[in-house]
Amino acid sequence: MRTITEHKEILPETVLKAVIIYDNFDAASHATSLLERVALRTGEAIKWDIKPWRCDVLKQPTLAALTIAVAANADIIVLAVQRTQAPPAGLLDWLKNWAEHRRIEDAAVLMLHEDTASHPSKAWDEIKTVVEGRKLTFLSSHKVPTNRSAAPSVHRSQPRRQLGAPAPLPAERLPVLQHSGINE
Repeated sequence: MRTITEHKEILPETVLKAVIIYDNFDAASHATSLLERVALRTGEAIKWDIKPWRCDVLKQPTLAALTIAVAANADIIVLAVQRTQAPPAGLLDWLKNWAEHRRIEDAAVLMLHEDTASHPSKAWDEIKTVVEGRKLTFLSSHKVPTNRSAAPSVHRSQPRRQLGAPAPLPAERLPVLQHSGINE
């Protein structure tokens, strides 16, 4: 019996890094699902490396500095927070610091919010101004579809462009991690 083999081109897997800043679990879950749907729709071998952080972390200077160091290689920052009068405390400063220390030149910031009736306040407009002023891509969605078939289409044919070495974070702002075990 003859064996017929089908030649499939094995594409290298692209790993994109995302940081999700969220204020509740449902928002983080929704953002994660959206990123996964985008990866499926590209037709390329894309895998997400997602780091979700609750926005309360940004209020603590030591933890905020640590998250900036971890997020330096992020392709996209997703803001999955409720659209109140003003952004959560520390978010604007965190974005400025991240933009200064990022290593990916063509990074983007995506602001997700589900309320279509509200108009952005001046405080939220400041986030857009900060992002665009640092030559980053600003993406916003008044209402992201929740059905699985709807997702924005993204095509990334170019490899990530990395910046030179970022300005180092001050050592006194980084926590010293003493223990790594769960039971320690």
